[in-house]
Formats: sequence, structure tokens, C-alpha cells
Amino acid sequence: MGFILGLSGKKSGFLSHLSIPLSVDRLGDLLVKSGKISPDQLVIALKLQQQVKGRIGDVLVELGFISPVALWKTLMKQMSCRVLTTALGLVIGFSSLGGIKTVRAESGSSFSSQTKRVQTASVMRAPDFSRQILKNENLFGSSERRSSNTAAFTKWHVALDRSVSFAPDSNWQNKIQQFKGLSLIEKIKAVNTFANAMPYIEDIDLYGKSDYWATPSEFFARGGDCEDFALAKYVALKQLGVNPAQMRLAIVKDKVKNQMHAVLIVYTEDGPYVLDNQNSRAVLASQINRYQPIYSINEQAWWRHS
Repeated sequence: MGFILGLSGKKSGFLSHLSIPLSVDRLGDLLVKSGKISPDQLVIALKLQQQVKGRIGDVLVELGFISPVALWKTLMKQMSCRVLTTALGLVIGFSSLGGIKTVRAESGSSFSSQTKRVQTASVMRAPDFSRQILKNENLFGSSERRSSNTAAFTKWHVALDRSVSFAPDSNWQNKIQQFKGLSLIEKIKAVNTFANAMPYIEDIDLYGKSDYWATPSEFFARGGDCEDFALAKYVALKQLGVNPAQMRLAIVKDKVKNQMHAVLIVYTEDGPYVLDNQNSRAVLASQINRYQPIYSINEQAWWRHS
């Protein structure tokens, strides 16, 4: 598994109980090895971290994969083990010279400074989640919690801002005007079919970057990946008069392919419809069981699913 680092061999004696903290440098790998989170949860959190550009600890807490207290304890244990290992290394190193019998510990102020930095790093911003679970929306059988604070999703906001900067006489914009007089359900199906005619191409092949959010104009000219399909459909439906509050871009885990995926969700009186580049037809979410939602977002808020 690419995200999970290999660990060093077994240790014996006094240091054996320190084997996990001493052999793992990255917090996510340490949490997996110690059983605090699963490998799948780490992969999901790393994917979200790419979007929000935050600390992995913050992301894990906001996704509900670990509590702030458990995370803080892990950080403290890791720091303590590293300090102890450094001290032991000094003792062994100086003792081998034969002339030094004791090693003075770091000053209290220095250790306090380190402790303060770890505590500061582990204090989580209080998530702005509503306590009210939206039971009536039950996307793919999940529960969800809403937050109106989307400031961390910088790539999402940049993508939206860039999407409104296309020329008003854009070719794709002219083409979707034929859907203007349709009902909401008909617009959903028409836009899904229209966008799905474009080829699926990875960002790295189109733009030389692993995570590039294309504007609708770029997408309808060249194609794109699943996030580009979802964003283009979002903007197209918004242009056709669909309320943005009814739509969400959802990041899901595809349980069939065992990989992350992006789809557009549009809420209607019949329930949420899924617009998916992997499906030629837009269908109700209740008819799909291959997806596990991780989070969803629109211009007003974002939702954590569990």
C-alpha cells in the first residue's frame, strides 16, 4: 500500500515497547500501526488533505476517524519516545568514549518549549459541525453533519472562481441553452448525457499535474477526470437555473474499484440524483450501493459523511 511505510525489524529488551514510535516518522503511519485508524481511513484523509492543504491531524479529527484526545496522546508518546531515544543515543555515544559517566538532561525550559509546540500542533480547531444530523437526506445510506465553514477548501473555491471567468459566448454554454425549458429531472439527465460524451483523461496527462481542477470551458474542450466531470455538470446546471443549494460535489469511495471518486449530487423532490461519469444515466442515489460517501460540498457548506 503506497501510503503505508514499511517498518523496521523487531527490537528486544528495554526498547521493545518503543518499537512503534521509534520506527515510524509520519503521524499517519504511526496511527495505522498502533491501530488507532485503519489504512483505508489514512488514504481517505490524505486525499482530503490534498484538497484542504491542512494538517493530517486536523483532517483525521474533522472526518471523525480519531478523537482530539487520542491524537494528542499519540503525539505526546511519539515526542517522548524521540526525546528518550536521543538521550539514550547520547549516553551510549559518550560512554563509548570512556570519559563521561553522566549526561545532563536538557534544561526544563527547553523541554517545556518542545512540549508546548507539540500541544499547540495537536490542538484541533473546533469543527463547526451542526449537531443536527440531516436524516432525510441519507446519501448512500450515510449519516452526515454540516459545516458552513468551507474556508479550508481553497481548491474548490478557486475552481468555482475560475469557472465563472469563461467567455459568455462559450461554445458549450450555447449548446446547453437547448435544455433551458426542461423540468429539473430532464435537465439533470440532459446535462449528465451531454458532459459524459467527453473523454475521461487524467490530469497528469492533460496538464502535467496530478490534481488540476479544469474550468468547464477547459473540460468541454479537452475532457478531464472525475472531478472535472462533476464540476462541469455543477456549473452547467447552475447556468440553467438550478439552485446551487440543491447540488453538491461528493467525494466517495468506490467499493467496487477500491479507489476515490467524485460525482455530482442533485437533490430533488424524488430524492438525490447521482450524475456520474461512470454511468451513462443519472439515477437516484437509492439505486446505487457501490459508493461510500466521505464528504460533499457546495458554495454554502460542506458535509462529513459517516
